[in-house]
Amino acid sequence: MRRELRSDFTTRQTMLSDLFELYYYSDTVIKPVEMHSHDYYEFYLFLEGDIDMQIENVADTIKLTPGDIVVFPPGLFHHAIKRVIDKNHALDDQAPKPYRRFVFWISDMYLKELFDISSDYSYLIDEADKGRYVHHLENALFYQVQSRAITVLEEISTVHYGHDAFLRIYSSELLLTLTRYVYESENKISVPENTDMMGRLITYIDEHLTDTLSLDVLAEKLYVSKSYIVHEFKNRLGLSVHQYIVKKRLAGCRDLMLGGTPISEAYITYGFNDYSNFYKAFRKEYGYSPREYVDIHTMPE
Repeated sequence: MRRELRSDFTTRQTMLSDLFELYYYSDTVIKPVEMHSHDYYEFYLFLEGDIDMQIENVADTIKLTPGDIVVFPPGLFHHAIKRVIDKNHALDDQAPKPYRRFVFWISDMYLKELFDISSDYSYLIDEADKGRYVHHLENALFYQVQSRAITVLEEISTVHYGHDAFLRIYSSELLLTLTRYVYESENKISVPENTDMMGRLITYIDEHLTDTLSLDVLAEKLYVSKSYIVHEFKNRLGLSVHQYIVKKRLAGCRDLMLGGTPISEAYITYGFNDYSNFYKAFRKEYGYSPREYVDIHTMPE
């Protein structure tokens, strides 16, 4: 049974929690919201809809596209507005898109706690404070961020043991994942030459999961013997190279499917050319068939 994680939209602009609040909204009727600001940071993750964003001191209205992330620092006035559609170019039978987004509010107090743990949390905050509010992630990365957001919402809806502790873990992971993906999308990260070979192998695999990967390919690309690769993976990860690649590809398929990509397209994208093998591997890894997993975890439209 699919969990109902959607919130009813409210124009409330004050936090009820001392730490963070996360909402998933999906609206067919768009309620007007006046220009407003707040005393916390807002991370706005745009999924879908005919929506533009107006931000104080930004000359042009921002036409939002799926995968856009907007960060509003405290005191910055902004609001979303319904996009004006040119009726001459609109299809008569085209249904209006639902307006879907995640809204993630984080208090200044909670951010200070996270900054004390690591300055790595601060990139998006620093950029917003400089006046750079809008970022964009490609589908595969944006789907992974959505997956983290769903995990937070699922924990919010439970009353299990360790609830508060898990909420801190999952919410900080959501922020750090979002920050990492945006930072690495906007800043070229190169693997230092002195990085150990295992680190370089894992980096290459993680960056080429949708390409052909084999021992021959890895040995050729990284100028190392196949026996060395086999030995290092087994000794240091307790997995074969094949097992590691399958796990990472299954995770990629999972994130694509949770983001709305059809199952038949997701498994092909990550190199599972045979659905039967993909089905068996996915069920073994996650305990559900691909369709069952999507039905349980996908955000309701």
